[in-house]
Amino acid sequence: MTEKTETTAPSDEFRERLLDAMLLQAAEKGWTKAAFDAAATESGLSAGQAMLAAPGGVADLLEALAQRAAGAAAARLAAPDIRAMKVREKVAAGVRAYLAALEQAKPAVRRAAGSPVNLLTGPKGVWIAADAIWSALGDKSTDFNWYTKRMILSGVIGSTLLVWLGTDGAGDVDAFLARRIQNVMDFETAKGRAREFASKLPDPLDLLGRKTPPSA
Repeated sequence: MTEKTETTAPSDEFRERLLDAMLLQAAEKGWTKAAFDAAATESGLSAGQAMLAAPGGVADLLEALAQRAAGAAAARLAAPDIRAMKVREKVAAGVRAYLAALEQAKPAVRRAAGSPVNLLTGPKGVWIAADAIWSALGDKSTDFNWYTKRMILSGVIGSTLLVWLGTDGAGDVDAFLARRIQNVMDFETAKGRAREFASKLPDPLDLLGRKTPPSA
């Protein structure tokens, strides 16, 4: 009788166990294959189970960490006390929750910042967080606005994350985050005023007495 082979999908439980162990190993060894193998042993997983949990190896665990932190941000924004806040306050609360979820893993995150397979502090990692925050806030935008909101928030999260990595002062990070969000709000206000001003200007084609551009 032939031995039954395992055909189930990678286990979320295995990945979480592997990630927890990896955060300890990566703080010392970096996000390396050696750290990955040590984390598998530490978490009680066989080599096969570890690869099922993270087929992409280190890159999968970095993405799992980004997803974990983004999930914490979304969970915070589902809390009852969030409802009465202004949008900028909600966004700030989401970013703070994202950073809080990474706090215990800060030494490992610092090592990730210099990793060639970095998916946490790089564009993909911050995009995951930005999308989670806007989605949790019930964003209904589509097309260009959908991308623009996430691109702008990705910039806020990315720059704040770098400040967070470089300091242990929560007050400094909060102050920086507040300034970045205010910069975005000022830009959006200025853009809105410019759009309103432009809408009140006469159509230049009307001034020329025609409704369509001249043909070539």
